[in-house]
Amino acid sequence: GGVSVAGVSGGEKRARRSAKARAKLPNKPLDFQVRVHVLEARKLLGGQLNPVVKVACGSQIKETSTQKGTVNPFFDEMLFFNFNERPSELFDKVVEIKVLNAKRLIRDALIGSFKFDVGLVFDEPEHCFIHKWLLLTDPSDPSGGAKGYLKFSINVICPGDDPKPSPSTASPESADIESNLLRPAGVRLQPGTFFVKIYRGEDMPQMDPGYFEGVKKILHVGTVQKELVDPYCVVSYAGHKGKTPVIWNEQDPEWNHQINLGVRFPSMCERVRFQVKDKDKLGRDDFVGTTFINMSQISAPGDEGFLPTFGPCFVNIYGSPREFTDLPDKFDHLNKGLIEGVAYRGRVMVELDMELGKLPEKRHKEILIVDQKKIMNFLRRRKYKLYAAFFSATLVQPVDAAAEFEVSIGNYGNKLDDNTPASSSTTPASNPVYDGNAYYFLPWMDQKPCVVVDSQWEDCTYRIESLNLLLYIADKLEEGVNQARKMMEVENYQVDAVRGRLGEVLDEFIENLDEPLPQLPKQGLTKLDKLMRERRAQEWALLQRDAEQLRRTPHEPPPQSTEGTAGTAGTEGTEATDSSEVTHGTKLAIVIDEMEEYVSRLRTLAVEPQNCVPDVIIWMLSGNKRVAVYRIPSHLLMYSSKPKCCGKLCGKIQTIFVMPPAVKKEEDLKEQKGGAQVRLLLWLGLEQFRAKWASGSGGKGGEVAVFAETYENEACLFGRWGTAACTRPSWSDAKGKIKQPKEAFEPSPPGWRWEGDWFKCPELSIAFEPDEGLDEWTEDIFENHIRLPFAGWSTEENAFWTDVRGDKLVEYEGKEEKEIKRSDFKCPEGWLWKGDWKIDKNRAVDEEGWEYSVESGLGAWVPYERNIHLCRRRRWVRLRIRDKDSKVLEKKKKKRIKAMEEGWEYARLANLTYHITEHRLDFARRRRWLRKLVALDAGKPAIFRFKGKKEKKKKDDEDEDRVKQQVPRMYFTFKDCHTYQLRAYLYQARDMYGSDRTGLSDPYAVMAFGRYSTRSRIVKESVCPTWDQTMMIKQIRLFGDPMNILESPPQVYIDFFDKDQVGEDEFLGKSVLTPKVRLTLDTPSPRLDWYEITRYEQYAGEMLAAFELLLDEGGEMPFTPPTASPPHTHYIVPSGIRPILQKTRIEVLCWGVRDMKRFQLLKVDSPLVELECGGTVVRTRHIKDASKNPNFPEPIVTFDVYLPKEELYAPPLNLRILDKRSFGRHPMVGTHIIKSLRSFHVDPVPSELHLTAVQAAIKASTPTPSVQEKELGLPEVIAVEDIEALDTDPDNEKVPEFDWWSKYYYSIKDERRTQQEYVDQGHDELVIYEGELEEEFNNFTDLAQTFPLYRGKGSRDPEELAGQSVGLFKGTVKVYPLPDDGSPEPPRVLTNIPSTSPIEVVVRIYVIRGMDLQPQDPGGKSDPYLKVKIGKKKINDKDNYFPSTLNPLFGKMFELPATLPLDHTLKVTVMDWDRISADDLIGFTTIDLENRFLTQHRATCGLPETFSKRGPNKWRDKELPVQLLEDFCRFRRFADPEWSADKTKVTIDGNTYTLDQFEQEKVLHPDVGDPDQRLALHILRQQHFVPEHIERRTLESPMQPGIPQGFLHMWVDMFTKEGNIPPPVNIEPRKPEKYILRMVVWNTSDVILDEVSIATGEPMSDIYVKGWLRGQDDTQKTDVHYRSLDGEGNFNWRFVFPFEYIPSEKVMVLRKKEHFYSLSKTETHLPPKMTIQVWDNDIFSPDDFIGTVDIDLHAMPEPARKAEECSLKQLPEEGVEGEAGREVTLVDLFKKKRMKGWWPCYYNEEGVRELAGKLELEMEIVTEEEEQLRPAAKARDEPNLNPMLDPPNRPATSFLWFTSPWKTFKFIIWKNYKWWIIGILVAILLLIIIGIFIYTSPGSFSNWIINSVLP
Repeated sequence: GGVSVAGVSGGEKRARRSAKARAKLPNKPLDFQVRVHVLEARKLLGGQLNPVVKVACGSQIKETSTQKGTVNPFFDEMLFFNFNERPSELFDKVVEIKVLNAKRLIRDALIGSFKFDVGLVFDEPEHCFIHKWLLLTDPSDPSGGAKGYLKFSINVICPGDDPKPSPSTASPESADIESNLLRPAGVRLQPGTFFVKIYRGEDMPQMDPGYFEGVKKILHVGTVQKELVDPYCVVSYAGHKGKTPVIWNEQDPEWNHQINLGVRFPSMCERVRFQVKDKDKLGRDDFVGTTFINMSQISAPGDEGFLPTFGPCFVNIYGSPREFTDLPDKFDHLNKGLIEGVAYRGRVMVELDMELGKLPEKRHKEILIVDQKKIMNFLRRRKYKLYAAFFSATLVQPVDAAAEFEVSIGNYGNKLDDNTPASSSTTPASNPVYDGNAYYFLPWMDQKPCVVVDSQWEDCTYRIESLNLLLYIADKLEEGVNQARKMMEVENYQVDAVRGRLGEVLDEFIENLDEPLPQLPKQGLTKLDKLMRERRAQEWALLQRDAEQLRRTPHEPPPQSTEGTAGTAGTEGTEATDSSEVTHGTKLAIVIDEMEEYVSRLRTLAVEPQNCVPDVIIWMLSGNKRVAVYRIPSHLLMYSSKPKCCGKLCGKIQTIFVMPPAVKKEEDLKEQKGGAQVRLLLWLGLEQFRAKWASGSGGKGGEVAVFAETYENEACLFGRWGTAACTRPSWSDAKGKIKQPKEAFEPSPPGWRWEGDWFKCPELSIAFEPDEGLDEWTEDIFENHIRLPFAGWSTEENAFWTDVRGDKLVEYEGKEEKEIKRSDFKCPEGWLWKGDWKIDKNRAVDEEGWEYSVESGLGAWVPYERNIHLCRRRRWVRLRIRDKDSKVLEKKKKKRIKAMEEGWEYARLANLTYHITEHRLDFARRRRWLRKLVALDAGKPAIFRFKGKKEKKKKDDEDEDRVKQQVPRMYFTFKDCHTYQLRAYLYQARDMYGSDRTGLSDPYAVMAFGRYSTRSRIVKESVCPTWDQTMMIKQIRLFGDPMNILESPPQVYIDFFDKDQVGEDEFLGKSVLTPKVRLTLDTPSPRLDWYEITRYEQYAGEMLAAFELLLDEGGEMPFTPPTASPPHTHYIVPSGIRPILQKTRIEVLCWGVRDMKRFQLLKVDSPLVELECGGTVVRTRHIKDASKNPNFPEPIVTFDVYLPKEELYAPPLNLRILDKRSFGRHPMVGTHIIKSLRSFHVDPVPSELHLTAVQAAIKASTPTPSVQEKELGLPEVIAVEDIEALDTDPDNEKVPEFDWWSKYYYSIKDERRTQQEYVDQGHDELVIYEGELEEEFNNFTDLAQTFPLYRGKGSRDPEELAGQSVGLFKGTVKVYPLPDDGSPEPPRVLTNIPSTSPIEVVVRIYVIRGMDLQPQDPGGKSDPYLKVKIGKKKINDKDNYFPSTLNPLFGKMFELPATLPLDHTLKVTVMDWDRISADDLIGFTTIDLENRFLTQHRATCGLPETFSKRGPNKWRDKELPVQLLEDFCRFRRFADPEWSADKTKVTIDGNTYTLDQFEQEKVLHPDVGDPDQRLALHILRQQHFVPEHIERRTLESPMQPGIPQGFLHMWVDMFTKEGNIPPPVNIEPRKPEKYILRMVVWNTSDVILDEVSIATGEPMSDIYVKGWLRGQDDTQKTDVHYRSLDGEGNFNWRFVFPFEYIPSEKVMVLRKKEHFYSLSKTETHLPPKMTIQVWDNDIFSPDDFIGTVDIDLHAMPEPARKAEECSLKQLPEEGVEGEAGREVTLVDLFKKKRMKGWWPCYYNEEGVRELAGKLELEMEIVTEEEEQLRPAAKARDEPNLNPMLDPPNRPATSFLWFTSPWKTFKFIIWKNYKWWIIGILVAILLLIIIGIFIYTSPGSFSNWIINSVLP
């Protein structure tokens, strides 16, 4: 569905953006870079987490570093993904961002993820998402809701893009999660099931060889399987895949399989991909074909939208040609969907649906039989007719056999597939005929071949009619809008005319909208049909309403025209008129933009994903080989009874180029052969409308006729022709495979009758001789000698003469054949000899012209003689020219007609090329017979059935021959032929491809029109040739009504070539255009216009020309153009078409050349400039020694030339750099072409070049100061009184409160690091340029521009510019017209030019930081350092590299001396340090110091906002503002400034300025200087001088040209060496200070009791507290408070965390190794945040997490005084950075120093905070000095001071059971079981007593009896 981000509209607008953005990219491999900036996460679900982010882009996976123990991690890491792929491949790649919980020994656990495709990002306005939040979800937990949020940025960068920066600091707007959440518009992601039902497939091609099937047939084993394909279908979407079962040996498989894909919807992925594959048992599965369904086309976003739905409907699959070959298919990549397929490969019936709320239980299931029967209603077929009439086939590339064209739709019409019914789908095979000049054509003449293809498809005409109606309205509206926009491009356009045209277009648009949408049928509708109809109807009504409202919008009247010209009108009047015109033009532009929006809305609706009718494909075949193809969507050809619903190409004559199939590599395109320009008419429609084809074609001036065709075949045996030795049937088809005698055609097919008898009709191409169309021809014959072994050669008298084939030259006297010699050879009829016979020695022959062979019939001729050679020959040539005598031509024509009456065609063998003339080695001949058929019932097809050619049969084979079907030929016959004349006015070209080593070419043009062609003259050594030639082609015969030619004229095709002395002429480019048809001279003549020239689909120049096609049938014709001056070899462009010339002056400032590369191994030491424009060539004086001074001694060159008045026609200015060398040689070492002089036109009024102080310094002729130099503004040494303006007393210097970085962070709007006091005091702000400084000041071209120079072949290829540049030319051009009425010439423009002598300067390079550098190390980081180079002076800062970072804070200043212009280029390189291997280049940037030094914008030292005497904004220039202002006044020829007494007012050139005007509302900081200096500075800042600034420079790399490798924040200062140079600015990075955080954990309260005592069953916890500073590895723990029974814990434990901190930036500096193998520590800056957690201690299992609290030391929630007052309300809401969700008091610990109280801790398992306990803490921040004065140790170690911590007074019940057995017994066992113990002891005592009693009682009883009873 559609996607929106922060208010950006969804699916429809995104689809329109997608089409526009992707259309600009060529479909070839390009360099792309995907940058993902992972910033931070919020609200991650879970407790103790160690988050890490993994990003997968396609097959590349990269990850961030792991953040320890937090649910709100901060990453700030950039990940880079580099690709070299086609855009279509890249945009389908899925980006998956996962947040995982990193674990050491087991697999990382997924927290949440998010998916989208790269195309989604590229379709955004700047190809990026910046600071967007991702809603993280778990795909395996559909009902789990959000798992957290991740803030990120992503850029998709293609060559030439400038990526939008992603700052690490977030703006308040981006911190708002809800408004920046990247998710589908208006909804939350929901789990859903994507149901894909795949029912069946049709027309699958053969994919497997038939070896085993042949073996089965021979061995009579098994059944023969004819369908050698085992298809299955794979569907993939959003990273999910499913496939159907394999159906073995079936070309029409029935899968009836359902695939259920579980997705999160709405998804960010756009396309569903279907791929049909062939299962191979042994090797890799083959691709059959691929197709896609766009989700935006089958669903709609918004409240009134609908879920994805599709079908049941067939989707067509395209790929490589269907024909199977055992060899590897070189077009197999077409089957993978990487490039648009060229052939129909089958189709698949699918149905898509979606259900939200649950994920699928099963991935696969079979479709029930009941559901299978439901689709029967969608399988009903209707008959369609496809007609094609071929009018011409020209520009045919040479092919190996006769050429024919095949038209197919689906598999119908495929002549190479025996499974399809026979149809007349191909044109007759014909040999291409040479046009006598450059190209080949097929000679169809007055009988144009037609084809017809019958097919059956589902009825979807109602879908196609709706689609065509929308396209019709959109095309009409777009055409009108383009016309209006073109009218506005003309200077001084008529506003009323434009408004009127827009009104007409809008009225037509409203009228078209009144046309109702086609009605839907009652049956066979899919759910998508109904939904799309509703959507279109709603948008239809909205468009109608908007258009009517726009039509009613009142427009202001046009501005009143002012009389007078620019020269006489007043300034005010002119300005008013211009302003009014601009305003009105703007309003018209708004109307046009609104109408273009209507076009976009219509085209968004004009999609039909359920068009099941395949595309029409036109193939060019040579023999049985497919060589070229063209594919046309079927809806463009579909006929409808409603005219507006017809396809725009239906029944229209069109010109197409059939091209070889797309190759995988672009360079292979140059090796592809085949192709032609075809002019044809196509018609597709239901069979019931077939009569419309005949009526429509009849309007083209011809009639359709049907002929049966058969060939009579004979062979030559012993000199006699007959059928005895014929290898073909005596009567057969054209290929001799089907036996079809005339009798077999009887009776006529049902519904047809014969008209007339059989007649001979030979194929027309044989009637054309090899010299056809040529005016000159070189005749050649061969003199042959023979000899016996070891004998001499025969004499000349005994020689025999042959042609090149070895046939003897003979002539006939009656029936007798007589050999002839050279002297007897007669000139052919219609030709005249020119010159005598000559021996051709320009071949591989000896010095006498002989070549030798063993036997003449074997060939193999060699240029040397051996004893084994028995034959020799030599070639004689003679030139003949065509005889223009009409009688001779008529006689030759009659002879040819007579020769064709027999109709025989001859060939050496029956399967070779046929020709009309019989030769000695011809053994086969044939002739064609035709018979006309007339239809009685147009619904009956004309099909004949014949038996195939008989072959030898084996006894078990079938007895009957296979029945072959054959259809008759159809022709479009013309009776009327009209004669035309084409005139091409070829004036000039510019910016053409340089083909020679010099970078130039010798271009000429070859123009083709139909079957005629001609050539232009050759222009020597130019890439901007001026031909000034009229090329004419007369006697052009075109068939058909001239009105049809006027409506759809044939196209003119022009090829450009470079004439080479040796080898084949090289192709320079082509241009295709449409001539203006003039049936009468009343039609105005065409105007010259620029036409683009392309070379292999790339820009290769432009051509200025005009073309007209004149009807030439005896009427009045335009005069023949005049011929050029002697030698009168060509016609020139006539007046009225050629441009009107005007005398023009061109002034060129040739300042100098730079960086010239060697030429022919020698340095370019003495260059000079040759200027050429309009045929005028001038040269400058040469430079004596470019190594000492590369500037020209006399830089100004002036010359007058006649140029066209209209700038559109102006020729280019060619700059050629020549090098003066010994022996008078001046080789060309570089060239540049200024294509258009429009931007160099100036107004020739008296003016002068304003000089800056440094330019005046250059102009000074003496080195010592003088009065004259002072007037010119030489920099002076600052005087004593001027020095007083600056505070240089060291006693006044104090410890600065602010530094330069305070100004920098304030300027870049880094809110975290900005010091508010700096802002409040009104200190300066730097100007931050988001690009390079040159971009802001027009590249500093006010004095001289820089032009790259090129040399060598293809030097100006747009893709090879950087690599081919051989130097730079500095200069400028001024162009202005001269009066032609005799009035005085205007003064020169280029005056007062500075001196070209060298000057010494000091250059200071300030490099602040690098941003988003390209990683070079495997870990995704780099170790960057800087290298600086000016000329031969270098600085290498390798020792100070920055380890493992992509955003280094350099803070470096480099100072180097330089001599301008020798050291004109500053190069700053960023390298990656490597310990073992060579350092890697990250990127570099270059700065032209000379341009900055010479510009009047004063780019040597930027002007600050205020003049400061001290502090971070202290004045740093050599001259004070007052001096600079005085110099400026002298340059502008003003009087000296007049100051008031108090220096707060100054008068300059009559204008008074006061200090209050600039500082009235400005807060002044305490460091400001004197009033006069401040006022002078304010005035200077108004003069467009360069301010104090930071520029962002892009780093480049030759490895990835066009893609930024990172950026540098930097600036450059320059000072001349005279005088005192001010000290540099200190930009060293701030040094961190050492701080110590002391935190005392006193107590805990209300901690969740996490365990239950095994012994007592009481809830309890063994509580301890641990904490750490974010980013540090030092985690500290308290001791354990065992057996807390009420959640209370007592600790009295101190944590001590030393850390480094930058107070002004409020960041903590961490230095640690990223990996154990890292060599250096990486420095990172993090906000100081403390994490405190409460845990439950376990001995035999992992400890249990209880709760946590994160405390930002700069924004701490104020603690509660008592535990009872402590609650979660103390904490701000989570997820919004820097913004509290409730009224919470936040305190900065660094300011308060010490805090004590209670803070809550919480857990967040379900996304909602729950109180987990309360912590009593005391936190204190101390500096290193305070630590020494007030020491304190960790825990309760010594020194236990500040405060002193006593052991905690824990209850007696707090102990560890196995270390305190007595306490365990007392407080656990005795307390709970004492009565049990006492009872047990008493019982034991009683038992003992009883036992003793029982043990002793027998003896005692006995003693008692004895002693008491018995005594």
